[in-house]
Amino acid sequence: MTKRSFSDSRMLPITEQLLHLLGLEKTAFRLYAVSGLLLTLLFFLFRLLLQFLRLCWGFYITCRRLRCFPQPPRRNWLLGHLGMYLPNERGLQDEKKVLDNMHHVILVWLGPVLPLVVLVHPDYIKPLVGASAAVAPKDDLFYGFLKPWLGDGLLLSRGDKWSRHRRLLTPAFHFDILKPYMKIFNQCADTMHAKWRCLAGGSEVSLDMCEHVSLMTLDCLQKCVFSYNSNCQEKMSDYISAIIELSALVVRRQYRLHHYLDFIYYRTADGRRFRQACNTVHGFTTEVIQERRRALRQQGAEAWFKAKQGKTLDFIDVLLLAKDEDGKELSDEDIRAEADTFMFEGHDTTSSGLSWVLFNLAKYPEYQEKCREEIQEVMKGRELEELEWDDLTQLPFTTMCIKESLRQFPPVTLVSRRCTEDIKLPDGRIIPKGIICLVSIYGTHYNPEVWPDSKVYNPYRFDPDNPQQRSPLAYVPFSAGPRNCIGQSFAMAEMRVAVALTLLRFRLSVDRTRKVRRKPELILRTENGIWLKDSPCTPSDHRMLELSLSWLGLGAVAASPWLLLLLLGASWILARVLAWIYAFYDNCCRLRCFPQPPKRSWFWGHLGLAQSNEEGMRLVEELGHHFRDVHLWWMGPFFPILRLVHPNFVAPLLQASATIIPKDMFFYSFLKPWLGDGLLLSAGDKWSSHRRLLTPAFHFEILKPYMKIFNKSTDIMHAKWQRLALGGNTRLDMFEHVSLMTLDSLQKCVFSYDSNCQEKPSEYIAAILELSALVTKRIEQIFLHVDFLYYLTPDGQRFCRACRLVHDFTDAVIQKRRRTLISQGSQEFLKTKAKAKTLDFIDVLLLAKDEDGKGLSDEDIRAEADTFMFEGHDTTASGLSWILYNLAKHPEWQERCRQEVQELLRDREPKEIEWDDLAQLPFLTMCIKESLRLHPPVAVISRRCTQDVALPDGRVIPKGNICVISIFGIHHNPSVWPDPEVFNPFRFDPEAPQKRSPLAFIPFSAGPRNCIGQTFAMNEMKVALALTLLRFRILPDEEEPRRKPELILRAEGGLWLQVEPLNTGQ
Repeated sequence: MTKRSFSDSRMLPITEQLLHLLGLEKTAFRLYAVSGLLLTLLFFLFRLLLQFLRLCWGFYITCRRLRCFPQPPRRNWLLGHLGMYLPNERGLQDEKKVLDNMHHVILVWLGPVLPLVVLVHPDYIKPLVGASAAVAPKDDLFYGFLKPWLGDGLLLSRGDKWSRHRRLLTPAFHFDILKPYMKIFNQCADTMHAKWRCLAGGSEVSLDMCEHVSLMTLDCLQKCVFSYNSNCQEKMSDYISAIIELSALVVRRQYRLHHYLDFIYYRTADGRRFRQACNTVHGFTTEVIQERRRALRQQGAEAWFKAKQGKTLDFIDVLLLAKDEDGKELSDEDIRAEADTFMFEGHDTTSSGLSWVLFNLAKYPEYQEKCREEIQEVMKGRELEELEWDDLTQLPFTTMCIKESLRQFPPVTLVSRRCTEDIKLPDGRIIPKGIICLVSIYGTHYNPEVWPDSKVYNPYRFDPDNPQQRSPLAYVPFSAGPRNCIGQSFAMAEMRVAVALTLLRFRLSVDRTRKVRRKPELILRTENGIWLKDSPCTPSDHRMLELSLSWLGLGAVAASPWLLLLLLGASWILARVLAWIYAFYDNCCRLRCFPQPPKRSWFWGHLGLAQSNEEGMRLVEELGHHFRDVHLWWMGPFFPILRLVHPNFVAPLLQASATIIPKDMFFYSFLKPWLGDGLLLSAGDKWSSHRRLLTPAFHFEILKPYMKIFNKSTDIMHAKWQRLALGGNTRLDMFEHVSLMTLDSLQKCVFSYDSNCQEKPSEYIAAILELSALVTKRIEQIFLHVDFLYYLTPDGQRFCRACRLVHDFTDAVIQKRRRTLISQGSQEFLKTKAKAKTLDFIDVLLLAKDEDGKGLSDEDIRAEADTFMFEGHDTTASGLSWILYNLAKHPEWQERCRQEVQELLRDREPKEIEWDDLAQLPFLTMCIKESLRLHPPVAVISRRCTQDVALPDGRVIPKGNICVISIFGIHHNPSVWPDPEVFNPFRFDPEAPQKRSPLAFIPFSAGPRNCIGQTFAMNEMKVALALTLLRFRILPDEEEPRRKPELILRAEGGLWLQVEPLNTGQ
């Protein structure tokens, strides 16, 4: 055998093939090198395979050992129990159902390979929480997210570091340190109560306890930890905002699996905000620590300590002075970690516990009253309403109520431990090493074996005079064992002070309009806050009466006239109620002649049947097919509405005068702060006067010059589309682009002002868009229909800001133009405007005068200008967007319109539509009208009958009822429009007129209150559509739009179409 063949025989068979594949010449060195690399790779692959097999074997053994633990039915083998017990009210109720059947240990699978053992009985918790921190350390699965914020504080540290810190921190919670904090607790509660009194204004007010109590606990902690008063209950500080934001971001991160990886998370917006908030918190804490340490070094420990005598020794002071057995101090980083941990754990848990305590006492007024009497007894004879340290032991019943609330609503619902060795349970079963165990505090507190009638709030469970035989681990709101909450005495003292002073000063009751739904996150929160009604405490009614009479100089015997007055008042109220009941009964009897669809129930009526979405629109279509003239619709048990869907039946309403059938203002009133008494919202003589004065503003001589504006605004939109198309973006939301174009046109026509809003954001335009969105949102949220509540919300405050911005802009233009008019005089002013060739809307209104020579006030002009901006942009944008959609769906009609426009503009440069051209576009006008029939921008209008209205068939609509004229229903009524769902422009062919009622087509309403600007809108739509079809081919999107009727007819998520630029020669 040759040397070469011998060396080749020792090589791996694949070596030569690999060299050949790489295109390398075969040499001995390369053969050995490649073989070595391959052998190394095979070795590592073999190692990985062994580890994987070992892991599988270990998992198999663990699964066998876990078979002894019961488990609820899984969703399936892959998901296990994942998603079955969600962090909400439903999830907690499902968990309670499981506890009713499994009273000790429960096995839960998160996916196919992650088992969790959940312990819900004190006897079974004991081996785990009683074990040393080394045997059952805290699991880092979720707590790890807190590490960048809290560092190695007591919550997250482990091993020797945790033991050392625990020993050094214990003195910080000695009662001698806690005693001086009582003044801080009292002061912070006083600040919160002063804020409540201000909000209540002497009457009852509904407040979110979570919000107010959380700020109060943060205020306390900042004073106790740093001796720093940020006044955060009155105005938010950067530090406090950062802590609140960090808590929220950690919770949000838990629900987003893709954010579990730090590499991904810190590249998201949330991750950047988290890091920024961490820097804010760390910067504040570090600055305080360094400043305090410098003072300590300069003065020396003894002198520094003497200077602190008579003052409160705060948490930072205690940590700076702390030394271990070897005389070593805590580093600045360690102190920062502990201070941040105390701020995090101390405010959230205490505020949660305290909020739920107040909720339970509001829910059970008998216990609330007993607590109040106990507190009043303790405070009797004191000038200052201030609790002292020794008073805390004099509040046994209040303490019982707090403990029972912490049992029902533990701030922390579970704690997790990882077993570093096998742990034996009382019944002999063993939790295998490596398993994560969840100690369910919630489950233990609701375990029916431990707590009979666990759902019932019963403070007497904790009666010290009648102790019950229970395991000390049956009640663990602050955890238990070596890693129990070090600050529980601090928290209990703070809660007792806050509860006592609150009940002393306020009477609490549950706000029934806001349902409380639990939401377990890092702590037990609620989905929408805990809203309670607070009213300042007053003496009893009898004592109040005596006090009032003595003030009047009358004796106790003279109380009878007051009782008589009370009786008269009650009788008057009863008479009003009976009169209303009779009127309602009579109205119901008279409405029986009108058919109605089946109700949901007697209480809800038809409420919620027709939603503001595609399904709701289809239901309206079906109702129009079934009830072809008028039908009855009940909004709840007491609010009937008549829906009219036939032109013959809407005629008596639309053709009546505005005084007999005025516009119903139920929803329109939300626009009042923005639009004032403009044409849309005014009524009576004011409406009539303004209508006469505004009519000349829409004369064709005024409208003619606006054609250039329409052309220019459309050109800008098209230039934008061309740029987007060149960049490959041909899928556009028509509503977005067309809405900006109509706003651009209107701003030029109304104010002669070019904001260039199609190219760059404008504050005024953004405010108008925001106002429209906020009004729509408010209509959908019933509890915000009350102005008082609405203007307390962030949306209400944004609405006010946007209104001010819009009003300021309009006022500035009006005042400037009026000054010019006064300085120049009417004739000179008109000459100047004649040179500009455009008389805008503001000019016309400034010059308008009634029969008595009176002009419009600045406020009236502003109201009309704002109304025109609101009504003119949204409705036109909706109409034009749906026209483009319909033509995209029917390319044959689109092409015919395009040919008509091309024929009109042949040999004309520039390609502009002029006033006389509008009459030369008959087929395009037909398409516009048919689209407005299929998709009317305003789907319904409402009227209130101020007197009985007779219908063509003899039936009568009783006085006082609201009538909804369904424009959409009329336009889709098969008895009026055959095949109403088909897009057929020839319905409006002027050469083949069809016999229809003039009220069969009313996209701009009809009668005295029809749309004054319909000619303006039609002209703008014709210009925009003609130029669009001249320059672009409109194609439908893959996804069919879903209609969404709001103030106008929109599409859910926008109306997306494809645009394809046409060549100039095309």
